[in-house]
Amino acid sequence: MNKSLTRTVCIKLDAAAYDATLTATMRTFNAAASWIARVCWDEGITNTNTAHHRVYGETRTVFGLPAQLAVNARAKAVEAVKSVQAKKRETRPQFGARGSVRYDARCFSFKPLDHVSLLTLDGRVTCRMVLGARQHMMLTDPTWESGGADLVWRNHRYYLHVTQSREAPDVTETPAVIGVDLGIVNVAVDSDGQVFTGEQVRAVRVRYKRQREGLQKVGTKSAKRKARRKSGTESRFQADVNHCISKALVAKAVASCKALALEDLTGIRERITVRHEQRYERHSWAFFQLRTFLQYKADSAGVRVTLVDPHNTSRRCPECGHCEKANRRSQSEFLCQRGTHRVAPTAPLGRPARTRQRTARPAE
Repeated sequence: MNKSLTRTVCIKLDAAAYDATLTATMRTFNAAASWIARVCWDEGITNTNTAHHRVYGETRTVFGLPAQLAVNARAKAVEAVKSVQAKKRETRPQFGARGSVRYDARCFSFKPLDHVSLLTLDGRVTCRMVLGARQHMMLTDPTWESGGADLVWRNHRYYLHVTQSREAPDVTETPAVIGVDLGIVNVAVDSDGQVFTGEQVRAVRVRYKRQREGLQKVGTKSAKRKARRKSGTESRFQADVNHCISKALVAKAVASCKALALEDLTGIRERITVRHEQRYERHSWAFFQLRTFLQYKADSAGVRVTLVDPHNTSRRCPECGHCEKANRRSQSEFLCQRGTHRVAPTAPLGRPARTRQRTARPAE
């Protein structure tokens, strides 16, 4: 049975006329969700039906939420309680006043001329969606089915995060595999010898780190405003790099009819120790994000992805399987002592450094 693919379409809303209504709805919804989470936590309730019968009536009476928003607040709270318990944490979940509002198909709907109807404390309101070319293409794609949505407040604007799903294509079963070695100096190196260097990523991280430290030392209002404007730039750059690398690897796997094998680096930050000056670089290593991007792109393309033990993967020859410490001549160069397989230390990242504003990314 094929798994289901999901994606999220982020849509900016022109909701200035309903700002007070949406703000009140958001605050009341999250206050209700926090109360429900406290009740379920204190009484040990994790069953959805049990929680519904316990809190539904009081949620409607005390908070005045419409019926379907009360149901969605209960669902959000119970999921948070289960997640916290699964991670064995001892602090009950609590939601901020500006947390997201969950909508399902019963309390939001798309309208003609790029409008959307949302259920609030004061009934239905209709907001205009500010759609780019990519968002419009994703919403109108008949192969994807829209499900629920979240109303999100970010940077003083409202956004609607619409979830879409479809059935994943059949996975192509093949014995041939492209191995991918993950690292910091080289973000990824595949078994065919292609290297995605991390030199540009490291340079960008160092530049932004120094910039943040300088602004923090200044401490003026203008410096704080600039720091807020720059927030997230580094993480967006890293995400763009990981998107480029994952696209290149999946495209190679599709073209060569091969599967992908990645190192399972779960818990590596707890297993290794580094020097004090290298801690920032280690904690900013976005290997799991690259793995996530690679996984969902591979699922969409029908490529199988497997995780392997990282022990000695950098010393084992992908052609003959010979494993020897001498195979790794240096950090960036591999030469099999039994054969002739060699990995050169340099290769392009896949996209040059950007000096202008990024254009809309095509649909995955």
